[in-house]
Amino acid sequence: MNCKICQEPAASFYDDYMKCQTYHCRACAFIFKDDEAIISTEKELKVYQQHNNTEENLGYVAMFQDFIDKTITPHKEHIMTALDFGSGPNPVLARILERDGFVTDHYDKFFSTEKAYENKRYDLITSTEVIEHISDVQSVMAFFAQHLNAGGYLALMTQFHADDEEAYLNWWYRRDPTHISFFRPHTFKILAQQHGMKCLYHDDTKLVLLQKERVF
Repeated sequence: MNCKICQEPAASFYDDYMKCQTYHCRACAFIFKDDEAIISTEKELKVYQQHNNTEENLGYVAMFQDFIDKTITPHKEHIMTALDFGSGPNPVLARILERDGFVTDHYDKFFSTEKAYENKRYDLITSTEVIEHISDVQSVMAFFAQHLNAGGYLALMTQFHADDEEAYLNWWYRRDPTHISFFRPHTFKILAQQHGMKCLYHDDTKLVLLQKERVF
């Protein structure tokens, strides 16, 4: 199996807990589950409906505030418009961004299906705890690039794996059946290069900020 991101050969190993073949690309550090592990949209929706993602959940709001402080606030003078992609059943992040003064649209394939982004480009796109659910990562990255203004920012949150197969097999995050794609900061650096972006910031846990090049 070749890597879905860089097309280099990916090592194969079996996840006995999830009962699926899994692939690890050592060139770009992308880990992905076999397509046979992808659950139906009906089952996927049932998982999301179990989440308690509201503004009354103070821990959830605090997570977003930390995300904003580290990825968006340092560049806020360059941002007027935003899209929250994968906003969930309650668009909490979109509401926070609105309160912070950004004109914000949001989209979710289950809960906010109106394509408010059509014929638009944004100074900022946010996508938190979403990209790990995506099988075709290249397509969603192309979407982000298409809908960003030149110089615009893409702020992402997803848990980073340790780039070690044994650690992966003991990692809680891969046990969610809707999680099928897993990343390291290096993975996003390669994706950024492929889609006319550059990496401005990342931590070693879950946050990354990319910027669309002004000439591409």
